[in-house]
Amino acid sequence: MTCIDLQYVIPSGTFRELYPDNTLRKLYANVEDGQVDAMQEMLDTYTASVDRTLPVTSRQSMAQQYQEETRSSAVMGNAISIIIALVGVLNFANSMITAIVSRRREFAMIQSVGMTKRQLCRMLVYEGLYYAGLTLLVSWAVSALAVGIGVRAVTAADDFATFHFTLLPLGICTPLILVLAVVIPYLCFRNLEKHSVVERLRME
Repeated sequence: MTCIDLQYVIPSGTFRELYPDNTLRKLYANVEDGQVDAMQEMLDTYTASVDRTLPVTSRQSMAQQYQEETRSSAVMGNAISIIIALVGVLNFANSMITAIVSRRREFAMIQSVGMTKRQLCRMLVYEGLYYAGLTLLVSWAVSALAVGIGVRAVTAADDFATFHFTLLPLGICTPLILVLAVVIPYLCFRNLEKHSVVERLRME
């Protein structure tokens, strides 16, 4: 891609007609770090009381513009992250429910040979916690690699963006998954117990 920079001269009257909000001159000011706030305050006072039409581009205005541009992207990214998180949590819950319901005859058989209801409920809860722990372990490892290496490599070439490593969304989902790993097996167990052992053994 080739960028062509054209320079031309036009009369000042024509310039004012075409660009009434711009001035004929530009002034670039290099300010020391300790005087940035004072310079910004002086510019704000000047544009507010002396010349309201004077266009001023400062470090603060560029930062505000960048924040406005990135805010919409952040909202979109957060919305997509929430949707993906909900899909993942619902998929985890659906997998656990399907696994328990499909084994109801197996549970009836082990109950018929002496396993108590309390032992069966505890076994289901332990299995749920095992699945949750395995899921979280893989999720944390994959997320750390994807964010720490993949996203860092993508943003490394961008001079206007800063990389901030965070796994906060996964940290928020972790207690929710652990709670589901306990609640879902317990509710499924209560639902299975509505049918007797004999009825469940006869189910196809």
